[in-house]
Amino acid sequence: MEASNQQAEPASAETAAAGRDADDLRAENARLWRELHHLRAERREVAYYEQLAEQVTSSLSWRITTPLRSGKVFAARVRRKLAERRS
Repeated sequence: MEASNQQAEPASAETAAAGRDADDLRAENARLWRELHHLRAERREVAYYEQLAEQVTSSLSWRITTPLRSGKVFAARVRRKLAERRS
């Protein structure tokens, strides 16, 4: 009877270790699943904002106001250079 108890103990320890390994793998699987869905959501968000930016920059109003925006940038540069000269 002692021999069967000795054999049962290692099998029991192996079963417990396998159970812990399985739990660790399930936890890792769940973490990776969450990470995957988080990355997919981020990619969808990036695609959304890229599409939105494309729509804005290709709109008629954006194209019409291009000279105004360029003039504003140029005026800011001129003001900065004048301020540097005065300093």
